[in-house]
Amino acid sequence: MRIARFLSNDGARLALMLDSEAIDLVAAAEERGQRWLVPLFRDLRLFLGGGEGSRNAALAVSETARHARCRSSELRLLAPYETGSKVLAHVVNYYGHDKEAGVKVPAKPFFFLKADGCVTNPDAAILTHPWSKKLDHEVELGVLMGKAGRDIPAERAYEHVAGYCVINDVSYRDLQFNEGFEELNKSYGKNWTQGKGMDFACPMGPLLVLSDEIPMPYPLRISCTVNGVLRQQANTADMIFKVPALIAEASKGITLFPGDVIATGTCAGGGLSDGKYLRSGDRVECQIENIGVLRNSVQ
Repeated sequence: MRIARFLSNDGARLALMLDSEAIDLVAAAEERGQRWLVPLFRDLRLFLGGGEGSRNAALAVSETARHARCRSSELRLLAPYETGSKVLAHVVNYYGHDKEAGVKVPAKPFFFLKADGCVTNPDAAILTHPWSKKLDHEVELGVLMGKAGRDIPAERAYEHVAGYCVINDVSYRDLQFNEGFEELNKSYGKNWTQGKGMDFACPMGPLLVLSDEIPMPYPLRISCTVNGVLRQQANTADMIFKVPALIAEASKGITLFPGDVIATGTCAGGGLSDGKYLRSGDRVECQIENIGVLRNSVQ
């Protein structure tokens, strides 16, 4: 099942995506006379937390929907993310990215938090800033949680996964590496907060493919182009730490709730590798096989 979060005249709603057609689940529930289902189709966290019951409800209201259908291209897509959730992003998780970043592959999964306000929508703008000259792209597989849990054992990790999306972990490299203030790196570490968490620095989408359609996110081709030129290319099977290991580590002492996101790390080919950073006017397309293409412009 493929679910999109989109903007309607009265706020965010969920849609069931069927190739070139979309079914507005709120409108479908109202058309069926089942208004008690409306909250389920307005809040992605409620929907994901409902698991199989949510999927069955979506299918049921869709079967009889007549006036709730439209072309998928007509929807104004939103990120599959609700404000108040969290994004746990992994550092180096593909060989090659370690070398271009000038770091060693971590001995175990290692995360940083991307600020809640940095999540942005498909087709939204990625912002340049006068205080940063090294704006970079990072295509990543995003894992959305569907079942709450803490201290989740790796062997049960997939029970907690709702589905997958595409993420662009936008990075301001000069800020991230404390350029001009390199002594900070030794004493305090990298500047993850500003380097990774500025507004609009986490495009996410274009939709959410649930785990009933992708039970195992390997192997999937993953790539990023800038203005049509291929910059990054790999396969999710090349991840150093796979999803179960990431969830097990991320959930140590931290409850992961439905709607929380794990960004699984990027492959080689960013601006770190050759100094070709993003500029205003660039068009970035991040793609993962069987999920879709996340498109954003730079301004």
